[in-house]
Amino acid sequence: MSLLYNPETKQLLDKVTIDMPHALLLEGPVGVGLSTIARDLAWHDLAGLIQGTDNENNVDISSKGVIRISQIRDLIESTRGKLTKRRVYVIDEADKMSIQAQNAFLKLLEEPNRFVSFIMTSHAPQKLLPTIISRVQRIHIKPIDQASSRNLIKNKGVNDERKQAQLLFLADGLPAELSRLINDEKLFTERSTYAADARTFIQGTPYQKAMIAQKYHGDRTSALEMLTVAQQILRHSLSSNPSPSIVRLSDQLADAYDRILANGNIRLQLINLVLQ
Repeated sequence: MSLLYNPETKQLLDKVTIDMPHALLLEGPVGVGLSTIARDLAWHDLAGLIQGTDNENNVDISSKGVIRISQIRDLIESTRGKLTKRRVYVIDEADKMSIQAQNAFLKLLEEPNRFVSFIMTSHAPQKLLPTIISRVQRIHIKPIDQASSRNLIKNKGVNDERKQAQLLFLADGLPAELSRLINDEKLFTERSTYAADARTFIQGTPYQKAMIAQKYHGDRTSALEMLTVAQQILRHSLSSNPSPSIVRLSDQLADAYDRILANGNIRLQLINLVLQ
């Protein structure tokens, strides 16, 4: 994927390319392309990619993946000894590190090696220990503008105006997500379904809303995806009509999302939204 950047983001990345810090944290919304950007910055110096794993140590990029202390111990071992060539390690979705893994990683940050750099990515940097955050240089990767999004869509060969509009709604400003949706028709259909259901959940009759709650009550990941799109719809509405009722509903959706994310009862949270 050819990389597209917000101009402000591009300036910041150009600076770290010239003078790579010991530890860099790239943060931003899902779909903005953090992993691709990190690997592009590392380029020929990339020495390792650390990602979440399942219980059998297979790479797991889903929300269930965890970066374990054993992976950080291996990383520590690989950076020991006398190094004469620059090495850059990418820790993708660093917020997936367990607390034990974060504490172990902290030791690497406290004892910098001039030939070693770490590039961390995170969509949820608040999950990282404050002691880690205080030792890294942070760059927030901003979304690209709508004109760049439109150009990306057209350059990918999407000429149907209806689909262009759908893509812009689903992933405007997010080049990695746009590319995924364009290249994966199944994913596009799935995301479009979330959007249709989210709109019904916001604007439908009580019965229609209850049917949506029933549809999603057994799948935490899908429920979170649907609520994410619902919040996106409300943000669009707020930009043109900042009414108190929309603000209140947006807050209620955000609260339900947080509770479900924290393993709250899915059915209860969705039904509460229907009844409010």
